[in-house]
Amino acid sequence: MPDDAIRRVGILTEVAAIEKNLDYELPSEFVGPTSVGSRVRVPLHGRSVKGWIVSDASNADSQHDVKKVKASLGFGPPPEVIDLARWAAWRWASQPARFLSSASPETIVRSLPTPPRFEPSEAPTSPLGVLGIECARDLNPSVIRVGPVMDPFDILLGMVKELLDDSTLPKSLLVLVPGKGYSRRLVARLSRRGVPAVDLADGWPAARAGWPVVVGTRSACFAPVPHLAGILILDGEDSRFFSEGAPTWNVIDMARQRSLEAKAPCVVVSSTPTALVMNGATLRELDQTTESAHWPRVEVVDLREEDPRSGMLSSRLIEMSRAALDAESSEVAVACIVNRKGRARLVACRRCSEIARCENCESSCVLDEKLECPRCGTSRPVICRSCGATAMKLLRLGTAQLAVELQALLGVNVKEITATSGPDALKGARALVGTEAILSRVRHAKLVALLDFDHHLLAPRAGAEISALTLIGRAGRLVGGRTRPESGAVLIQTRLLDHPVVVAAEHGDPHLVVDADVDLRRQLHLPPFGSLARLKGPGALEYATLLEAKGCQSAPLGETEFLVQAKSTTALSDCLAGTPRPKAGVRVGVDPESV
Repeated sequence: MPDDAIRRVGILTEVAAIEKNLDYELPSEFVGPTSVGSRVRVPLHGRSVKGWIVSDASNADSQHDVKKVKASLGFGPPPEVIDLARWAAWRWASQPARFLSSASPETIVRSLPTPPRFEPSEAPTSPLGVLGIECARDLNPSVIRVGPVMDPFDILLGMVKELLDDSTLPKSLLVLVPGKGYSRRLVARLSRRGVPAVDLADGWPAARAGWPVVVGTRSACFAPVPHLAGILILDGEDSRFFSEGAPTWNVIDMARQRSLEAKAPCVVVSSTPTALVMNGATLRELDQTTESAHWPRVEVVDLREEDPRSGMLSSRLIEMSRAALDAESSEVAVACIVNRKGRARLVACRRCSEIARCENCESSCVLDEKLECPRCGTSRPVICRSCGATAMKLLRLGTAQLAVELQALLGVNVKEITATSGPDALKGARALVGTEAILSRVRHAKLVALLDFDHHLLAPRAGAEISALTLIGRAGRLVGGRTRPESGAVLIQTRLLDHPVVVAAEHGDPHLVVDADVDLRRQLHLPPFGSLARLKGPGALEYATLLEAKGCQSAPLGETEFLVQAKSTTALSDCLAGTPRPKAGVRVGVDPESV
């Protein structure tokens, strides 16, 4: 191109409603990066908006007048992440700008640091370290199943050794974890071992420069590393790897797509790998004795045999709580988990306390004129399957009241903990009662009690069983492995002693529950063995009708909510991409975690 030629670029703006690229001119006085992915500010319809350079439009018609780029906003994601955002927009029926915002820095970055030189390290010789090395050599997706209290750090060291030691080109290993605290601790731990690592939360420039190891949470799937060596996902079963709001994307699919395009390995470490995690991956596992030793010791209380007046505070719970308080004299010793803050309900027989379950899928029923299954829609008369009684009762739970009652029984300070509890909520507490938020607030306890586990076992959604087993594993991290004498225990209170999840937890062997999750989803053509979208809003009916005409199946979930299914991800994504949304408005959630 001649020196006096006009340099034009294609810009994707942050305005989600405008999905096409717009041509702009780079003025001669423009200062800043101009490579694909660079961030700029441009005029649009009388206002100034942010955008990304996504292409070179120098071959465009020079007779066509275009507006000039106003200013540089510094570095943005590399071209590979631009392509990933485009793919994600197709996969989850969204706009690339939604994902590029996650891939961009919160502040303007005008210069990049020089990444440190990576010094060769010793190869780990532990079984987990060897597995890490083996997986780093395999470009097909891998899953390493470990016990929930097992430290996966050697897997990371093995991948670091294999992928970064002999690299002629500076490359980056991307490590994804479910929580911000986990990310900070892992970076500090790597640094102590001499491995240059950065937390993406405050190290975007370093990641963009090509730091050897970049650690982050869900959005780190879009970390701006210029040369990807591989991706390691720790705790791959964690629900925090799913986006709850639209677009309902997940880390597993996103990371595997990125590693596929980069021809790099993608490894998931999980104690209870879901069907999504297992799909298309090679499973690598330790021997059963080792895996079982890294599950917590589990005790089970049969609530059917407890005094009804005791409610959720069984005699065995009080006995074990007192022993835990004696063993742990200064810190939080007891953590009691209730799934919700008092709104959860189960239907049980008034005579024998048997939970009302669906005859078809074994999910818990809700009580109307009949016993209705919210998971599969089956209904049956109000009759107990165990004793034949026709009188039912509703079981209600409340964390606040349970905290008061437990404090009276134990004589120690008991605090209620929920997701909204402040940072000082743990101060002075010896025992806790609350939601699963406790598990991310406390690092150690002698006893973790799941007060009414049936709410998890019988939740009316696909994957409830493996989610319940995952909860036991998370609780186990607070108490330690079953073979260590100083470890505590996880207490499960249930009416379903022979449930596969309870049996798996007692034996420290998750494979039956994992296999059942895969089989159920395959039979029902649920993700990842099919694809679905939840439509919600005033335009849901119209949009469902349009999608049906293109070969999808739909079912109403309410007046303004529909479920649309297709045989494959490609079929559904193509259908959604090729069908304009109605003006009435509709929210589309593709393959959400909860179905």
